[in-house]
Formats: sequence, C-alpha cells, structure tokens
Amino acid sequence: MKPEKNELDQRAIVAVLLSLAVLWVWGAMNPQTPPVAAPEGAPPVAGETGPTPGGAPPVVGADPAAPQLAPAAVPDRLVAVSSAEITAQLSSKGGALTAVVLPNQEANYDVTPIWRHVIGKVTRSAKPEWSPYGDAPGPERLLSDVGALVVAGSGASLVAPGYTLDGTGPWTATATTAEGLSVTKVWSTTADPNRLRVVVRFENATTANYTGPVWLGSWDKFAEQVDSYSSVTRPVAVVDGDLETLVDVTDVDDEVWAVEGPVSWFGVGDRYFLGAAIPDDPAWGKLSFVKVDAERQGAVLTRDVLLKPGEHTELGLEVYVGGKSLSKLSAVGHDLDDAVDLGFFGLFGRVLLWVLGLIHGVVGSWGMAIILLTVGVKLAFWPLTRASFVSSRKMAALSPKIEELRQLHKDDPQKAGAAQMELFAKEGVNPLSGCLPVLVQTPVWIALYSALLYSSELYHAEFFYLKDLASADPYGVLPTIIGVLMMLQQRMTPMSPGMDPLQQRIIRLMPLIFVGIMYAFPSGLALYSFVNTVLSILQMWLINRSIPAVMPAVDASIKATP
Repeated sequence: MKPEKNELDQRAIVAVLLSLAVLWVWGAMNPQTPPVAAPEGAPPVAGETGPTPGGAPPVVGADPAAPQLAPAAVPDRLVAVSSAEITAQLSSKGGALTAVVLPNQEANYDVTPIWRHVIGKVTRSAKPEWSPYGDAPGPERLLSDVGALVVAGSGASLVAPGYTLDGTGPWTATATTAEGLSVTKVWSTTADPNRLRVVVRFENATTANYTGPVWLGSWDKFAEQVDSYSSVTRPVAVVDGDLETLVDVTDVDDEVWAVEGPVSWFGVGDRYFLGAAIPDDPAWGKLSFVKVDAERQGAVLTRDVLLKPGEHTELGLEVYVGGKSLSKLSAVGHDLDDAVDLGFFGLFGRVLLWVLGLIHGVVGSWGMAIILLTVGVKLAFWPLTRASFVSSRKMAALSPKIEELRQLHKDDPQKAGAAQMELFAKEGVNPLSGCLPVLVQTPVWIALYSALLYSSELYHAEFFYLKDLASADPYGVLPTIIGVLMMLQQRMTPMSPGMDPLQQRIIRLMPLIFVGIMYAFPSGLALYSFVNTVLSILQMWLINRSIPAVMPAVDASIKATP
C-alpha cells in the first residue's frame, strides 16, 4: 500500500519552507539600528563644531565661533607599506593606510548569469559575447579610492592634518593639528603577515593647556546594498562584546551613532574581508559611527583629554587586514572572530564550519567537503526524520477515527478533544511527534545555510564547471536541477484531500520561488541545496518502503477500536 502524507505532515513542510523564505526576505531587508545621541566629546561630522566643556581652558588654535576648515591643500605623498600578505600606501593625508591590497588574493569575479545576458541581448544592452565570469580579476582591494585605515586628528571635526612621511620600515608620519597638537604615528610590520602595528602619540606642543577630543578613525565609501547576497563594505566594530555594524546610510544622517563600552576592535569590512584596528587599551576611548562627508562613513574612536604643555597621550593598535577566516581571526583573539556573523544559530554554524574545514583537509576540495558534510548531517538526523515519517503515517491511519470522534462530539469541542487524546494514548501516538523532529533539525540546517553563505574559505574555490563557490552559478544549472527535483519530491508526497486550498497553492509554488532565490545564491550554497534535495528524495523513498512493515499492527488496532 502506498503511504500518503496527512495534513499535519504537510503543515510541517509548509512551515519549514515558509521559514526559509522568511529568512531570505529578512536578510534582504537589512535591519537598521537606530542612531542615538552622541556622547560628549564624540566628533561631529566634518564642518560641525562640538561643544566646549564648561570651565575648561579654550582649545589652542581653534575659534569656537569659526567653522572648522581643512588646512591648505597640499599634494598627497604616498609611501609603500607592505608585508607578505599586504600591500598598501601610507598617505600624507591623515597619515593613514590607503589603497590596501591583498596581493595573494584575487578579487571577486564579475559574474553575468545566462538569464541576464539573454535579457541584455533582447534589449540590446549586452556585450556581443557572453563571459560568465568576466575578465580575469586583479588582486583583492579592501578599500575604495576614498577609504582609509587609522586616520588621526584632534578637535571637533573629522579633518585630518597633512603629515610628513619618513622611513622605509618602520614608517613614521608626523603632523601638527590646527589645535597645536603634535601627532606622531609609527607603523611597523609584525610576525603575522596579515597584521601591521601602529603607535599613535598626541603631544601638546603649545604653551597653553589643550582640552578637547583626540580621535582615530577608519572609513570608506558607503555603497548601497542591492540584495542580501551582494558584498559591500561597512563600518564595523565589537564594543562591549557585541558586534556592531552600520547597515544603512540613514543611521547617521543627522546624528552620531555612539556605542558605549570597551572597544575590542573597529574598522571596515565586507562579507569576506576585514580591515580592523585593535587598540591595546579597549577603554582608551569611545566608539562612534559617523558620517565623514557626503560619500564616506566610518568608525571613530574618540578620547577627551586635558594636556598641559609638553604632556602627551598615546595608543598602540594592531591592524589586521585579510580574509574573514574563523581560524585566522580566532588566532588573533580580541573577539576578532565575531566579525563572522552567522546569526542566531551561530554556535551551530561555527561547529559546522570547523567540520567542513576538517573534511576539506582530507579530501582537498571545498565542493566535495560540502557534499560530504551534507551527507553526514543527513545521516545524523536519519532516526529523527524516520520517526517523523512514522508518526505522520500513524496519524494518517487514525484520521478516519478522529473524524468519527469529531462528528460524534461536534456540539462539544472539549469532549471531542478529550476523546482524541484518549485515542492517541491508547494507540501510542503523540500528535506532536511529527513536528518535533523537524523543529530539532531546523536550527542546524539554518546554521549550515549561514555557514556556507558567509564562509570566506569558499572564495574562489573551484568545483567542476564552477570557478567560484562564493559566486552565483552563471549557467543556472544547479538552480534549474533543484527546481525539477523539488517538483519530483512533491509528486512523492501527495497532498491531503482535506488540506486548505491556500496551503496547496503555496506548496505548488514553492519550487518556483525557491529556484528564483537559488539563482542569486552563492553556488556553494546551491550545491548544498542540490545534494540535500537528492538525499531527501532518496530518504523519502527508503522510509516509505520501510514504514508498511510497522503499520499492520497499528492498522489492525485501529480497526478493532470500538
């Protein structure tokens, strides 16, 4: 006898599919964090003047009534700074790192999906020849042309002074701010090729007290995110143990977004790469996300100081530049691995990424590692999945008797419910046992989804015809096959005749919706979904064959029930 799915099991399937759809929509929406008032001493945006502390000596070299203007324009001088994994330019504008490049890492491919090329041909906006992965990419650039790491200055506005550069390693940058502070920055390499070190010293070189802020900041151009799968640079920091990210340009349109607490690190980063400054003293200053100018936003560390003539304050920072690999970031410490945000089920995601790395170490292919990890997780949940199917079958076998009880007690819902529970107890059926296995598995599958979506290890990882598992499948092969398999899966699980028509329509549309989503997914994630769908079909076939062997006793018991 061919087993059929009952309404309870179909509802569970609908719930899981809708949950995945909601997760996708939620990721595309980019939730915002509302800005809060800036703390006293946090620098306003360029051109604004901050309050002067009451009773404090006037700021040397600054007129509170006058606008804060940039110093006279001087030609930008650049000095090369490099290690085995980093090449950058030390700029005389701010004494900061600019043009940061990872020479051993290729930039992302400019993927053109086949459907986009076809539409372009129809509208005559496409190139004559289709190039799925575009031209050969150059080395990965962390910053845009207007980005900078560890800019330093003083005063109310984010206007950095011009610096004098010296040295070939260590590299020294010196400047005098408009307020009369002497700023010295000494850059050097470290034993870790992905890290540089900088010591920043602010000294009062005048004959009067200086009262006001000194600051360090990193910023870059703020690009709008087209969808939840595109990788764009954002200001980011870990403050008081929490990851904070500036996700929307409107967050600091009018105010500074200040974050209270010790600062583990701050900087800028995208989905796969990070430039982070790690202060030696997490309590040295307060962290704020600010709008630097019309096109740039950043993370700025501010400290209010009172410096008498000749006095100074300084801060040492480690500057990490590289991929957001959990193993690399964890080795650095200072909560740097929090930059890999795997969501609510991040703990499961980290475990799965660790296992994925172990498998890759054995097989040497990230594609095969994804396949084997998916198979392993599927096997681990085999008992729960089978229990869910068996419970659903038992519920289906009891459906006629349940309907009889409903009709018998149609005027008394309480008696009907009590009679159903008595029937369940007699037959050893738990009405929730079909849903519980699904609920237990869902966090792990969501975590695996997040782990693959944000895994920097998949960046430029090749697998068969795919040149980059972190980019979408330009040929659309995997998403199309997934859609066909999902339709086959639906035919193997006929809908209950009593199911709500709206639920039936949703289930029929899910393959098309899911395939549309898959066309934008990184191909590594599509590979996982393909393997998981194939295994689910095989699993369903095996379980359906094994369930009848345990059902005759239940069926006989149901028939004998008075």
